[in-house]
Amino acid sequence: MGGWSSMRAKLLLTVPLLLVLIVVVLMALRPTSDAPLGRASQFGSARANTALPRYRPLRVAIPQTAIERTVDQGFAQEWSGESASTAAMLPEAATSVAFPPIAASDVQAPSTYALAFTQELLDVDFATSTRQDLLAWASYNNAPNSIVTIPALINLKVLAASLTMSPTLVPTFAEWRGLAATRTTWRVSGLVTSVSPIWTQLLATGWQPVDPLMTMYDVSGTLTVTTPGEAADVKSIFFVLTLGGASWHPGYGAVVMNDWTVN
Repeated sequence: MGGWSSMRAKLLLTVPLLLVLIVVVLMALRPTSDAPLGRASQFGSARANTALPRYRPLRVAIPQTAIERTVDQGFAQEWSGESASTAAMLPEAATSVAFPPIAASDVQAPSTYALAFTQELLDVDFATSTRQDLLAWASYNNAPNSIVTIPALINLKVLAASLTMSPTLVPTFAEWRGLAATRTTWRVSGLVTSVSPIWTQLLATGWQPVDPLMTMYDVSGTLTVTTPGEAADVKSIFFVLTLGGASWHPGYGAVVMNDWTVN
């Protein structure tokens, strides 16, 4: 996540990493013991239409070559048998005062979107926001998985689900309450983004996405955790962000976030 044989062998090892970015998110759609996610935020929010969005991301026709079939069939096998009913466990798309929409000027290019998305995702004041707010904002920034056909309602929650997987950056409900009580804040800085080698290798085989905006970025930077009365805790962070055409608005959105690493 000769020369052609070697590249194909590397792809077969690399594709599972890409599959992990999307496949395992359904595990996170199952109920947790913390609290229901559908509750309205106490700080208020602006919800998107809870029906399927009217906007449709651009799709292109791709010839079904051998490599297209190999990659796409791998995705299809992993996604088979899942149910759309599990999507109800995550909040509907919404923005809020704590997590507003990303500026229109930042959703037109993958690099600016990756930076703006990460900045808003990780600049968190736990006392003035909620976990529901964050996951609803993630649903609003969702880009659907375009590689195989999966239930539409699940496809609107793929990003939010990926943020709750282990290892995850999103605290549990109990952890969030604790961080709010101590007035802890997160601030991210020194962000660096680059096209992921996984994506470069995948494209080098001749495989093409049906979503012309789809790409993968490596994102790294510094996360500073501040709690009044305590020394600031500075951490190095890294993750892989898969982008695509957004579900709810023109321009870029995020399909999934994976490989969250903190040092």
